[in-house]
Amino acid sequence: MKRLALRLLLAFLALAVWLAARGGGARRDPVERLVAEMVQIPGRDFRMGKYEVTQAQWEAVMGENPSEFKGADHPVENVSWDDCQMFLEKLNAHPAARASGLVFRLPTEEEWVFACRAGSTNDFCRLADGTAITYATLDRVAWFAANAARRPRWLKFVIDIAEELVDFVHEVNWREAITHQPVGRKEPNAWGLHDMHGNVCEWTETQKTDSAEGECRVLLGGCWMESYGFCMTSLPNWVSPSARNYEVGFRLCAMPNPAASESHAEPAENAEPEPHAESAEVGLHAESAEGAESGSPGGAGERSEP
Repeated sequence: MKRLALRLLLAFLALAVWLAARGGGARRDPVERLVAEMVQIPGRDFRMGKYEVTQAQWEAVMGENPSEFKGADHPVENVSWDDCQMFLEKLNAHPAARASGLVFRLPTEEEWVFACRAGSTNDFCRLADGTAITYATLDRVAWFAANAARRPRWLKFVIDIAEELVDFVHEVNWREAITHQPVGRKEPNAWGLHDMHGNVCEWTETQKTDSAEGECRVLLGGCWMESYGFCMTSLPNWVSPSARNYEVGFRLCAMPNPAASESHAEPAENAEPEPHAESAEVGLHAESAEGAESGSPGGAGERSEP
């Protein structure tokens, strides 16, 4: 009996620690968290989302979740470039976004690659300790085909055939669900950005013209079901802006809102002078003139150090 009570107590303590680590029942609003987790990119004038936009964050802004594979902390997917524009419009009107003084958008291809590499000169990112990720160490930072599927490749091939047969005979889907993972489970790059390689492909603002599909938008990063080659920063993909796929999500880019700066500056420019400000200024000029004539340290002939 005592042993059972001790186990229950330990289980309760473990639950309490887990809840505390996750913020208990009072977790931060998804939109506030999204806004707060923007990382300033060194040497540049923009910020990048620490994580891919999650399904909880998309749902908080848009009121629905279009993702094929559900999970609040998983990246939102099955969203087109056009869908992202609607999300950005609503996000920028949200009180949390307006209070931040930032304007949110998709990154350009150049911004995305620069932020992903974090100082690396190869096709993968650099870590905080200076390690340059290669295809051999990609597992440290990315969910991709080599680690998203937990079955050996030969076994997966055999089981896939058996599952297809079972699905056909019984008209059900019993297949193993190999999919994206919750954001932030892998190591970040040197600038604190997670999942820049793998998990889901990410939309960018950059436009390209395809002879077959016309005007397209660039995708970067690779995804959970692709090989390491698709995760390379020098191998972008591009598709129609209206295309939706469970492999594709996005992360945010943000810059200071010029309108916010102007709104703060305008009251100062239009402010009425304080009482006696004019007389105080006249007195200051007179005092400076006297100091200049007498050659005192505060006069125009000599500038005192602060």
